[in-house]
Amino acid sequence: MLLIVIVLTFAASWFVRMWMTRTYDKWGAVPNAVGANGYQVARHILDINDLQNVQLEVSKGKLSDHYIPSMDLMRLSESINNDASVASIAVAAHECGHALQDKENYPMLKLKAVLMPAAAMGNQLGLLLSIGGGAMGLPMLANIGLMLIGIGVLMPVLTLPIEFDASKRALVELQRLNLVDEKDYDGAKSMLIAAAMTYVASAVSSMALIGVFLLRFIKR
Repeated sequence: MLLIVIVLTFAASWFVRMWMTRTYDKWGAVPNAVGANGYQVARHILDINDLQNVQLEVSKGKLSDHYIPSMDLMRLSESINNDASVASIAVAAHECGHALQDKENYPMLKLKAVLMPAAAMGNQLGLLLSIGGGAMGLPMLANIGLMLIGIGVLMPVLTLPIEFDASKRALVELQRLNLVDEKDYDGAKSMLIAAAMTYVASAVSSMALIGVFLLRFIKR
């Protein structure tokens, strides 16, 4: 059962990531109407919203863009940072959406920050307890391990509303600040939808795994 779930969710995740990559390649090759790169758009959105305290850095890797609330730090991948494409301003605006969430004390973002350490520990400690409990014939220990693993895999589900909200904020800011024309808006929206679907795929995978863990827990 677990193997089937893993194979199916892996296949779905692969398909979604391929769609995301193709969408990025498409709109990454289309210059945006304002001629601004991701860095310029991000800095403009941040400054307009009184977020001068948020620093911008370049991160390594493709689409490695992220925002770190505890550090007031936004990292844009090199292509997003430097290219004046529709994809660049969409991704940059999305990360600004997270900064806006942080400024407004968005509850889900705060909850994620609190649970992240527990989730990381759950993934590591839970696996050890689950395997160790099974090997030593201690069902209770194994069950505790499964519950801890469940907390870890729950994070993608919690992340889903945060990412959708950040994309919504991004599109609002791009329009409000006249950073997109009609064509660019449609392209940015397509880009953000494709990106959001990667989080949907991760959330579905996590929910499926949680379901398997629960079934095992009940059987125990």
